[in-house]
Amino acid sequence: MLRKLHELMKDNSAATAVEYGLLVGVFAIGMTFGARSLTNQLYNLWHAVENNSNKALKSHN
Repeated sequence: MLRKLHELMKDNSAATAVEYGLLVGVFAIGMTFGARSLTNQLYNLWHAVENNSNKALKSHN
């Protein structure tokens, strides 16, 4: 894998550089939206845990 990456880094053709630049850009956008979605899901999970914990404590008393 590292050898292939090294070979790609040595490739000086403009078309290849543009193509890989676009791939990196698309990957970065995907990571950004994926992280945002994951963050929202984690927030909702912990909010549900908090609510259920509070309900359990109230019913226990």
